[in-house]
Amino acid sequence: MIPAGVEPSPGRSRLLEVALAVVATAAALAVLEVGVRVLGLDVASYHAIAGFTVYDPELGWRLAPSRETVFKGAHFSVTVRQNAEGLRDRHHDYERQPGRRRILVLGDSVVWCWGVEQAECFTERLEDALRDTDVINAGVPAYSTAQEMLLYERDLRRYRPDLVLLVVVPNDFFENTSGWGPRFRLDGDRLVATNIPVPRRNTRVGEWLQEHSRLFAQASYAAAVAWQWWTCRAAAAEPPPTTDATPLAAEAPGGAAPPPPQAGGAWAVTEALLDRVATDVRGDGARFALVLEAMSPAMTERLHAFAGAHAIPCLDLGPALDAAERRGEQVRLTGDPHISAAGQEVVTRELLAFLERERLLPERTE
Repeated sequence: MIPAGVEPSPGRSRLLEVALAVVATAAALAVLEVGVRVLGLDVASYHAIAGFTVYDPELGWRLAPSRETVFKGAHFSVTVRQNAEGLRDRHHDYERQPGRRRILVLGDSVVWCWGVEQAECFTERLEDALRDTDVINAGVPAYSTAQEMLLYERDLRRYRPDLVLLVVVPNDFFENTSGWGPRFRLDGDRLVATNIPVPRRNTRVGEWLQEHSRLFAQASYAAAVAWQWWTCRAAAAEPPPTTDATPLAAEAPGGAAPPPPQAGGAWAVTEALLDRVATDVRGDGARFALVLEAMSPAMTERLHAFAGAHAIPCLDLGPALDAAERRGEQVRLTGDPHISAAGQEVVTRELLAFLERERLLPERTE
């Protein structure tokens, strides 16, 4: 305590001012946090990685278990519910139910069903159409083939599926060797990880606040929208790109995509990753098939050649989506290349025909 009539030192006065400012700021933030909760405002996320994932040293990120958040884009607002196992799906026991078949779908935001309600997702529609069949949605935003492989090997094989579908998108090729997640290179015929443990994309504090503070989640959402608006304005002023290496869709709005690697290396690594997943799945006693999102003819041709050489059934969604668009159906989200609710229906029809044509599922058990 400072005696009466004695002036505090300048340094002590400054420290006291700082302490009071910190306390006042903390109190104001606490009041705002309580206000947001009392008003019942939905926690919103514009950034699908920050809003729905947590750090994983092997995978880079994984879906946060038991999280429910409103996902908002420029032209959509949907509710995302993730189960206790960290999947955008209902709970599925690892133990199989007698008489029920099981399909596991691997992929990125296309499988996670970016921008559409869960009931509109092709995995849900597929399960509704297939009697006595569980369809497990294992999509994670911004995942590469490398991450899908590692996730299957570590966790998802415990579901013991009859069939594994892996959805391939154009982004996969550069993300496998130069993306934000685990990256691989080839040492002869052997795949070698180059950056595991994977560095964090978000801080520990940021992850904790995103999960526990509605005020922080709302502020993050507002900042992401503002940044996206600014980058879009800046991009509009730039001349159009002259390379075809641009990925199909920005998985993290507002974030810069990593530079693409040399094409030959990316192709070789991706094919080795696909071959390893196919070997894993077949070794587990299940069927394996590839599903291709729309991509360039050269990429499609090479993937079909790879699939043929490895006896892997392969479905190209591009022609069906293009045909539906020519019929006037809006198969993509407004201002966003991800598949819309109408497009999800097209994908479902194509998958049902593909499963029947290739006889990929075992006969139903009555």
